[in-house]
Amino acid sequence: MRKSFSVFFMLLLFLKTVSIAQKTELKNWTFALSKDTTLVKVTLPHTWNLKDAFDEEPGYYKGVGIYTTDFEIQDNTKRYYILFKGVNQTANVWINDQFVGQHIGGYTAFQFPISAFIQKGKNRIKVAVDNTYNEQIPPLDADFTFFGGIYRQVFIEEEKTIYFAKKFGADAIKIDAIVNTSTNAKLKIFGELVNKAKQQITIKFSLFDALNKLVLQKRTIGRSDFEIESLLSKIELWSPSKPYLYTAKVEILHDDQLLDTFEHKIGFRKFEATVNGFKINDKPLKLVGVNRHQDLEGFGNAVPLKLQVDDLVKIKEMGSNFLRLAHYPQDQEIYKAADSLGLILWSETPIVNKVPTGTDYQMFEENAITMQREHIAQNYNHPSLVFIGYMNEIFLRMVFDKPTEKVKMEIINNSLKLAKKLEALTREEAPNHITVMALHGNQIYNDTEIASIPMVIGWNLYYGWYEGVIDELGTFLDKEHIKFPNRPLIISEYGVGSDIRIRNNKPQKFDFSEDYQLEYHQGYWNQVMERDFVIGMTAWNFADFSSEFRGDTKPHINQKGLVNYDRTPKNIFYWYKTMLDSSTTKSRFFKEFPAHVSTSNTKQIKIITNKTVVLKVNDTLLDKLIPRNGIITQEVELLEGQNLLKVYSESMVLEDTLSLDWKKVQLLHKDDKIAVNFGSEISFLEDKGQIWIPVADVPFINTKESTKKSSTSTNIRGTDNDPMYQSMATNVKEIEITVPSGKYRIELHWSNFEDGKKLAYELSKESNTSNQHTISDILFVNNTKLKLPTIDKFNFDTITLEVSPAKNSISIKAPKNNLFSISGLIITKF
Repeated sequence: MRKSFSVFFMLLLFLKTVSIAQKTELKNWTFALSKDTTLVKVTLPHTWNLKDAFDEEPGYYKGVGIYTTDFEIQDNTKRYYILFKGVNQTANVWINDQFVGQHIGGYTAFQFPISAFIQKGKNRIKVAVDNTYNEQIPPLDADFTFFGGIYRQVFIEEEKTIYFAKKFGADAIKIDAIVNTSTNAKLKIFGELVNKAKQQITIKFSLFDALNKLVLQKRTIGRSDFEIESLLSKIELWSPSKPYLYTAKVEILHDDQLLDTFEHKIGFRKFEATVNGFKINDKPLKLVGVNRHQDLEGFGNAVPLKLQVDDLVKIKEMGSNFLRLAHYPQDQEIYKAADSLGLILWSETPIVNKVPTGTDYQMFEENAITMQREHIAQNYNHPSLVFIGYMNEIFLRMVFDKPTEKVKMEIINNSLKLAKKLEALTREEAPNHITVMALHGNQIYNDTEIASIPMVIGWNLYYGWYEGVIDELGTFLDKEHIKFPNRPLIISEYGVGSDIRIRNNKPQKFDFSEDYQLEYHQGYWNQVMERDFVIGMTAWNFADFSSEFRGDTKPHINQKGLVNYDRTPKNIFYWYKTMLDSSTTKSRFFKEFPAHVSTSNTKQIKIITNKTVVLKVNDTLLDKLIPRNGIITQEVELLEGQNLLKVYSESMVLEDTLSLDWKKVQLLHKDDKIAVNFGSEISFLEDKGQIWIPVADVPFINTKESTKKSSTSTNIRGTDNDPMYQSMATNVKEIEITVPSGKYRIELHWSNFEDGKKLAYELSKESNTSNQHTISDILFVNNTKLKLPTIDKFNFDTITLEVSPAKNSISIKAPKNNLFSISGLIITKF
């Protein structure tokens, strides 16, 4: 209860952080794509890729969108700016048909002075936004969707004759809250002014504590840039467990008239990252958290601020103390929320997977450097911002592009040159922070020595998913530590795809089951916790997110989230909460399908818990159960029909319930039905409630001859049941089903796909595009001859027929000396 109140209180602190500047938000716009010119009214935030990034046509629109709106100016003697919080990715701005300026880069804020372009009364803004692929603009390639549009807020800012200068999308004020001892600190403030008349002004600085009590006040006289330095005693420190925030307020006064105000929440903290671990305020802290992408189901990247902040509240409530903002700077309200909630941030610029070669490189470098300047200027003052990064898996594309040796060396040299410049820039512009870079698991980063440039290295490691097995993580880390004993490491990405519609009693790599996701994360947790030189870990990803080119079991979605795309938690979310929040978390059942479809009444259930519990199955009370690694696994015996399971604390307080319907795998009675999956070992719950089970779990179905299994990671068109159609049994000679006498309806299910296609994220898979499976022309179901449909690639089809077997057997077979393929079948007695 205390923790829930604490999170609520910290969120109130965040919500009370308001901007003092005179701003007018521009919400309502008219919009048209340049390709069709149809005008529509839109409300910001907005993206034009909300539908086509999720449809069944490959690709999504990358081009130009035109936004227009009007605004009123009552006093054109003041200074005005237009502020964009985020536009993807190039913005050209006109006011009253006069060109104002261009901004390049989709993930940082930017401002233009507009006083010279406006008039008293009505003014019109036009913004041409372009998300076309451009070799000169990061990111060039990444496993997420580059949504186009004005997807963050836009404001008109009003200033008087003297005001704080605006540089790189922010007011030009830097605050360093430097801790000397546990109770003493130094506060340094540097600011830049616009004071064209060089009038003498007063800078008034005030510091307030969390209860809004004045702690410090200073004044300085001047005409231009200013610097204020103060020593403080008896300070409260900021940390994830107690994110204490002060309010720093800087005012410009002239003849006692207030001209401008800057206000920001700040926190006093010190930190270090060594091979002995991470410390904050001289106390060791294992950094554990998640990565976050900014998009959300139904919104793309154009997510309302409240819903974005809700993400951070949920991340904190899970028990996290660490958050990586991947792979780009996010809305500035995210940094404010992290300050208030107590989340240490790793924030980075979007230089992902590759840098260009040839003539494009020079402009790419300039844009990358500008992005980092904007990134730092806009977020420097946040106490939550500790790690500042600038590259992610920069050599990844070479694995797939296979460049010539000459081009490869140019890529390496360009990457090294850019990394060194960005490192130097970051150390200069953000001296009281830790520089960081994320790498994929390849020795090229050590061989080229790019891994030795930043202060801390993050490894994106997927042993047990894209390559190898789960336990190889520790082996890799130990080898790295031996080679580089003074290098602190973070596991900056690790995770597996999971689909809440999939279960597997024998979890395995690439099955997309929640069962394997649990096994994987347990393995990584144990291996990281055993190694002090691994200072932190951020799971990939907090939430499922859009990646248009992906097939997977939910097309266009990267499914490695701890929560779904709509933010409903998966089982693994509650497991992390259990491991991270030992004091308040209730035990809960690992969420199952509503029915246990099996010939056996024995069912293995899991309880997510960090304490001893008591389990009750129907009316039977079992012995006390003790968790191991956050999980209790227990076999229970079910009754036919509905069963009620309850889990209690040791003091017999009810904590969770689970209802399970045992449905026998049988065809004895009218309306008995079985849905059988031939291509894989998973069980799959489709949206209509039908549960598909593996053929191996049906004892009266015999698949003759030596069948093989084939699968794809490509979207099957026209269905949401991709897990069923993305696999098939091949080389099948005959399927024999032993059944009681009666009448049966049989549905045969097929798909057509190309096996072995290597996608950009499958690091260890070899391509084999020559193996294309086709459907046989005919099949015989007992004495019925079926002409099979022709199925286009990446599509599916079904045939339904009725049979009345004379010999209690249904046979599905190909003609003599032929084989066939099949994805699934449903058999119903009627």
